[in-house]
Amino acid sequence: MSTDYQFKPHEQPFMLGSPATPDHPARRKVFYLLIGIFIGITASFQNGLLVANLTQIQGEMGLTPVEGGWISVAYNMTNACVTVLLYKIRQQFGISLFSKITLFFLLSATSMQWLVSSHLISSTTGISIEPYYLELIARGFSGVVASAMTVLSIFYCLQGMPTARRISGLILGFGLVQFGIPLSRIISPYLAVDGQLEGLFLFQVGLALMCFALINILELPPGNTEKVFEKLDIVSFAFFASGLAALSVFLVQGRILWWTTPWLSYPLIIAVVTIAIALWIETHRKNPMLQVRWMRSRTIIAFMITGAVMRILLSEQSVGAAGLLANLGYGNDQLIVFYAIILAASALALVISIFKTNAMDLRRPVIFSVALIAIGAWIDTGVSLNSTPAMFYFSQFMIAFAAVYFMGPMVFEGMFRAIANGPAYIISFSVIFGISQTVGGLAGAAGIQAFTTIRTQMHYADMVSSMSTGNPATMSQMLQGIQRQATIAAYDDLFFLMAVSATITVIYLLIVYFYYRYHNRNPLGKELAALAEMMGKK
Repeated sequence: MSTDYQFKPHEQPFMLGSPATPDHPARRKVFYLLIGIFIGITASFQNGLLVANLTQIQGEMGLTPVEGGWISVAYNMTNACVTVLLYKIRQQFGISLFSKITLFFLLSATSMQWLVSSHLISSTTGISIEPYYLELIARGFSGVVASAMTVLSIFYCLQGMPTARRISGLILGFGLVQFGIPLSRIISPYLAVDGQLEGLFLFQVGLALMCFALINILELPPGNTEKVFEKLDIVSFAFFASGLAALSVFLVQGRILWWTTPWLSYPLIIAVVTIAIALWIETHRKNPMLQVRWMRSRTIIAFMITGAVMRILLSEQSVGAAGLLANLGYGNDQLIVFYAIILAASALALVISIFKTNAMDLRRPVIFSVALIAIGAWIDTGVSLNSTPAMFYFSQFMIAFAAVYFMGPMVFEGMFRAIANGPAYIISFSVIFGISQTVGGLAGAAGIQAFTTIRTQMHYADMVSSMSTGNPATMSQMLQGIQRQATIAAYDDLFFLMAVSATITVIYLLIVYFYYRYHNRNPLGKELAALAEMMGKK
């Protein structure tokens, strides 16, 4: 596209920091869309490959579970923190520079991992580098990059969408994030052969190189920029980022070390204090990054709670069913079909959501998604030592469908509420949505781990107390068998709890839904009216 091209009024960037939206030829639209999808899938791999291969990474590097936990912390803390700055970075430096810096960081992170895993540095230079600390740095970079690449994917998808459905690019970009874990589980057995991670990291380098090449072959249209950073931004961000990082430490290491570990109180206190200070600063600023008064309104708090609750309920799949199958002795190579079904459900939900999401009725898909989670969890109850992956295919198909299907309406609602108040509110929506998903996922995993641990201990104590004294020579084997039975019983309790929780949530959402229907009101009526007025003025 020529740099001398003059954008028409309807092609101008929607807001500062976003690319323009020219009327592209059909062929170029297809390329934009394909690049956006590829970048989105690559972004989803950053967390997916970590989750799928953390055990192998720990084994290859000789790490303890706590050290492995710090790798997860490094990713999640940076992923949650950087959302606050990405918006202003694009506004001040432009989308082109933002894109190239993002991919440079990804290439740096993956290259570091591959160079150490292949022992290329030590064999050619004789320099010995501790792989664990390098992995921590690389995962920190990956957390930053994953968040930035999701935004980049959305912008490319927006360019590739027909004008009438352009906002559906948001659904596509956010939905692709859900593909990371099932895709990673499917391909990991073929990449990390015999526990060797060199092939895995080389694959990530290849993806980064391809993304870097693609964004240079077909760049996003330029946008408008201006100087937006203020000195107080750094102070506010430092407090906010410190709080989110400390919260990540608490949630990840708490489920590994257990919550009564004395030193875990410190990151929790740090999180509460520093986030409170950051919000206080933002509340009293003339030009805040975060619109705190809007964020603490009743509707936005309800939106944030809904997103977090959905992510916690969806932990039934990512931690519950996956954890049970792992305890039953199934590895990634035995669960390829299981994760292929989850991937198929995610793809189906994404396609339906793109074409069927109705801006005038955004609550119905969310209710439907929670209902699917409830049905899936009820089906999963009654598990035993004889349970196989095939017994979870149908239930997990429904839950995987729900995980993506709810995303579109949630994104639409949040964006409508933000845009109706002005472009400055979009960064607040991004922070709310990103944190509700990241922290909700971590909280769900932590809660499930705590619940199953406690219930396992209770079941184990009950089973041992009722066990008759037998041959001492076989006692150890019997206790091991009881431990497995207690673990399976704990997961059965978990599925029951999730089913009940999801059912109660469905009932509550239905009551609210029919309340608005009875009074012939739309929960987003004010926002839709404001948007219609804004569009009418253009």
